[in-house]
Amino acid sequence: MRLRLGLLALACLFVFLISAGVSSFVVDPENIGVRLALYALALLALIGFVLFTVFAIVFPLFGRAGVKPAEVAAAVAAGRRAYARVTSARPTGGQLNGAWAYDVRLVVAATDLAPYSVSERVRVHRTDGKLFGTGEIVTVARLAVDDPHVVVTNGPVSTPQDRAVPQDAPAWPGV
Repeated sequence: MRLRLGLLALACLFVFLISAGVSSFVVDPENIGVRLALYALALLALIGFVLFTVFAIVFPLFGRAGVKPAEVAAAVAAGRRAYARVTSARPTGGQLNGAWAYDVRLVVAATDLAPYSVSERVRVHRTDGKLFGTGEIVTVARLAVDDPHVVVTNGPVSTPQDRAVPQDAPAWPGV
């Protein structure tokens, strides 16, 4: 998503430069109607550039956004649901739809893989509490079979699985 926003910002900047340049240097000064239309297009492109740039910069603050509930449900149905121990958590200060964003280091105890460690930006809903990084257990779902990244499905809880999640584990291979 961030890449798309950045590309849209660059496209708006290109349209702004072309329309302002054509209006200033190519169009006859007496042809005021065409010049005004090109200046209006340049102004709209400049506004689009500013908006897309701001959203491209701010977007990562909110963590993995845009994950459809159907994707999470499919991952859970495929058996990629797991418990994870939070070894460190740092709040980003961002909140989206009642969920706080955190930069966390997780040890994921997947049922289909050996435990692995991953750094992730996750969102935890306000009803699930806050992460403190002192060994909380969260329920996560791995969206893809060959991808270490996870989405938090339930916030910090104390479960009988507490001992099954190791304190540390090697990082995901290739990350």
